Amino acid sequence: MHFFWQRRKHFGLMISLMVVLALVSLCVPQERPVPGASNTIISHLVGKELFDFVEWMGDAWLEKAGQLSVPVQDFLATEQRSQFVLNFVRSLEDWWNLEWQVRQSYADASTTDPETQTQALRLKRDALRTEIERQRPTAEAIIQQQIASVLVAEGFGVGGEIFPPVAARITPLPYVLIISPRDEINRVSAEALQTGLSVDEADRIEAQVLHTTKQSALVVPIGGLAAYPTMIVETGDSLWLMQTIAHEWVHNWLYLRPLGYSYLAEEPVIRTINETVASLAGDELGLKVMRRYYLDTLKQEHPDWVEPKPLEAPDLDPIAPSPPKRESSEFSYNQALYETRLKVEELLIEARQLKVEGKLVEAEAKIVAAESYMEERRQFINSHGYGIRKLNQAFFAFYGAYADQPGGAAGSDPTGPAVVALRAYSPGLRQFLDRVSSILTQEELLKAVADFKAQR
Repeated sequence: MHFFWQRRKHFGLMISLMVVLALVSLCVPQERPVPGASNTIISHLVGKELFDFVEWMGDAWLEKAGQLSVPVQDFLATEQRSQFVLNFVRSLEDWWNLEWQVRQSYADASTTDPETQTQALRLKRDALRTEIERQRPTAEAIIQQQIASVLVAEGFGVGGEIFPPVAARITPLPYVLIISPRDEINRVSAEALQTGLSVDEADRIEAQVLHTTKQSALVVPIGGLAAYPTMIVETGDSLWLMQTIAHEWVHNWLYLRPLGYSYLAEEPVIRTINETVASLAGDELGLKVMRRYYLDTLKQEHPDWVEPKPLEAPDLDPIAPSPPKRESSEFSYNQALYETRLKVEELLIEARQLKVEGKLVEAEAKIVAAESYMEERRQFINSHGYGIRKLNQAFFAFYGAYADQPGGAAGSDPTGPAVVALRAYSPGLRQFLDRVSSILTQEELLKAVADFKAQR
């Protein structure tokens, strides 16, 4: 009787927390815009393609309530739980392989009757999808418990419980439409769009936004989204899956703290701190989950993996980071993006200055030069085996916020390296997150780095 009473209390508490955090996440989702005139126009343009968060969350809450009321995973031994998750992840990988074969058949001009020729593949794919949906709730519940156990070990538990509870749903994700001014790299708006958009549909939306608002637009795929429960893309990479779920949980944890709820301010510094913190902490937590529960799998999936060295603080004097060092003459994706952004920033700064001087024609010429240069660089980067669909101001505005690695799309923005330095000087992950969660400016960030460095 005591067990069932405790389960009932726990169930009621969890449902209450889910409702509260879901309401918060609807107000402060990481990929949704601040209301405004420009957003109103954009929302009108893409109205039919907008993602329905309310419907998705309603379905997700019902499913999570079922997981809590009938915890199938509690009847499995520790080894069985991990194996269940691995089987689920392999099913996802197999499904994507089948889906890719079907798509290739339809795209191949030499295929005369793709519907008939892919019938067996599609039947196998659809049967596997049914099995995945059967496995998914239990796999999610196991992963949630495993991440929660690591979080407790890192000092986040209160009475053995994690707040907010780890809650994730592995699901097809919406795309996100990113908007930036053409004369500046700055994300001014974002709209979540329906899942499964084609390349043609993305191109059409981007062209429509550019024509109507005269702003740079890019439809991007995402790996996770910090609703509540969080939305996690389907993947066959176990390490990436654990790190992404942990990354989005960090966003949930930040929601109730200044760095999280200030995301609505749409300040680039706040966004970069937020995303860089989540990337660093998520990668660290996800790796610890793999080492504790899936070490053999980690070594199999990533044969070159070695125990990571302690994080080194980058040189912040001068504050602006140096370009990433080339270890060889081989092509570097991060280096190429870094160099591209620096040149684009230079041209756009000149364009803004010309606008101030009233030289609008010359300013537009600088913007066009920047856009032409980005297209040249896109082709250059793709010639080395990459597949950037569009390289524009919105690209850098989105990807530049993820600044846990040196250089890359962030360019010379010193915010990311300062966050990395703060983590390097912090005695532990909990201390790092506690300190950074109240930081909203670059000045506060640099002061925190200096304080933690002095305490070492």
